[in-house]
Amino acid sequence: MSPAREFRSRTGALAAVSYVVFFLASLVVPGLLGQNRGASLVTPYSANSDVANYLAAINHGGVPVAAFCQAVSGLALLVFSGWATGYLHRLGRAAHAALARPTGTAAAVFLLLSASTQWILSMPGIADNVAVYRAVMDLSFVAGAAVQVATTGLLTAAVSTGARSAGRLPKWLAWLGIAVAALSVLSMFSLLFKAASPFLPIGRYLGMGWFAAFAALLARKTDAAALSLPGVAPQSRS
Repeated sequence: MSPAREFRSRTGALAAVSYVVFFLASLVVPGLLGQNRGASLVTPYSANSDVANYLAAINHGGVPVAAFCQAVSGLALLVFSGWATGYLHRLGRAAHAALARPTGTAAAVFLLLSASTQWILSMPGIADNVAVYRAVMDLSFVAGAAVQVATTGLLTAAVSTGARSAGRLPKWLAWLGIAVAALSVLSMFSLLFKAASPFLPIGRYLGMGWFAAFAALLARKTDAAALSLPGVAPQSRS
């Protein structure tokens, strides 16, 4: 494997893993540090009284570690988007690359926006006004939820279908990527109906499973221009 191909391979795998690891860290680490103090998280569907109780319970002086971890996750997703676009171009899948670049970039930008607004929520005094806190919280939620999940799902679809049609991706992983895309797009209905909100975690975490599996295969492959299971020859395009 040439140094350039090896570097590309490692970049794609590292970006995919970093996206997953840092996003999960943004959810877990604040709790480990005691910043939430056991308070139940609130969403735009929560009543004002629940938001007020949450604000009264949490630690307002902590370092915004959740915002930092989510921002790093967004940057990793941005890197992966650029890598995936180049990868699909190398496979001769220009149409798939044309879908991967805008959807991946949009997903990363929405995640960075969500991280930025979370940082605002951690600033002193913001919790003194429940109405202002709610407005910023709602923006953080909508940026990091439905639209981010949907665009990330479309990125997985572009990579899955493009790599599979070129015979470079196992069928099971390609179908997983397509399923992730379908469930993620359905999460957009959460903007209209609360009943559709379960599609958000399903699309997000199933998608993270796809990213982890894709990174594992990418790290194990022997040719940075191809992606297939060890010992399995690339499939035909038919």
